[in-house]
Amino acid sequence: MRMIEASSSMGQLRGAMQDLMRAWSETRMYWNDANAENIEENHLNPIARDMETAFRAIHELNSKLVAAQRECEPR
Repeated sequence: MRMIEASSSMGQLRGAMQDLMRAWSETRMYWNDANAENIEENHLNPIARDMETAFRAIHELNSKLVAAQRECEPR
């Protein structure tokens, strides 16, 4: 996978996450009870943290793969 492909995929995931959080923020304007708090604390916040961790890991892995690919190319 080329760096640009990984960047595009990460951009799509980031956009989807932003859409989710924006929709949740709008929902929270009207839904403010213990169930909403539970969903936010136990589902949405962990997803957001995990996505950021995944983005960092994907970026690091992709950088290493690109470097390895460069090293394997004929000179």
